[in-house]
Amino acid sequence: FIKLAMRKGVKVVPAYVFGANDYYYTSDAFAVPRTWIQKRLGVCFPLAIGLWGSMFCPLPVKTTIVFGEPLSFKMDSTGFPTDAELNAAHGEFSVALKNLFDAHKHELGYGDRVLEIL
Repeated sequence: FIKLAMRKGVKVVPAYVFGANDYYYTSDAFAVPRTWIQKRLGVCFPLAIGLWGSMFCPLPVKTTIVFGEPLSFKMDSTGFPTDAELNAAHGEFSVALKNLFDAHKHELGYGDRVLEIL
């Protein structure tokens, strides 16, 4: 989406949904065979349990969405960003998202959590 925003010349607004990670209980059971199937067949089998033991109904968790300031990314060329420009934009977005998370996590009850961007 960063590349598309750069190509179209539009701003990107960092946003984070606090509580979304707690919608389901997840399990690492059968991780090795599930990973093998995912890599070989391209199919993912998540093990998640929600309300009433269902995979289809999330747990009733308070959800709060926070928004950061809109970001504009610079491009020297017209039309398509270079790999360096795209990497710089991804880095800028990642920093903005992490700062947004850190700015709100204590007031929303997630002070013990760390945002990992892989």
